[in-house]
Amino acid sequence: MTLEETMESIAAAHVPEIILILAGLLAFLIVYEYRRDDKSVRYYVCEILGLILGVAMVIITMSSYSEWHTSTCILIVLAAFALMIRPFREADFALFIAILAMVLIYVYLIGLTGDLAFLGEGYTPIIIALVAGALVYGILNFVQKIAQMIGKILNCWPVLVILGLVCIIEAVLILTGYGTIADLIDQYRNGGSLLLL
Repeated sequence: MTLEETMESIAAAHVPEIILILAGLLAFLIVYEYRRDDKSVRYYVCEILGLILGVAMVIITMSSYSEWHTSTCILIVLAAFALMIRPFREADFALFIAILAMVLIYVYLIGLTGDLAFLGEGYTPIIIALVAGALVYGILNFVQKIAQMIGKILNCWPVLVILGLVCIIEAVLILTGYGTIADLIDQYRNGGSLLLL
């Protein structure tokens, strides 16, 4: 077996642990750069790396989650969300999507023929597009505010440090054969000890 094949088999066997360690280390790095200088290029690079890693974490988890412990998957998704939303905590996507929806609906309505052609005449398509855009904006704005609130909580630097630490602890526990944090908590509830030795 070549070195490359060995590395691939190790990576394949320990995907959740590798993801958790990378997420934890990147969370620490983001906090460090944020506390050092939140306007620096290095901080923005860390945010972009977090976005890329977060997307990769979600894609990998969606394809392999059935083989992993549920608490590990939840932790990975939580860390991925925290890393992905950090650059967009203040962005207003709801307005952009609502405007896009209004334009698409207007274009669709003015192209109607047959029995529904009256919907594309006069001010009717404008009114329908505005009402639809307002509905889309209202719904998406609500969802966006909830996501931003959760993102701000997770990206508060003390919380991000704790999240990074929990990711690394989870990875170390899995790598050393002690299961997951959830397994240790269950063991403690059933009268066991949290001591690993």
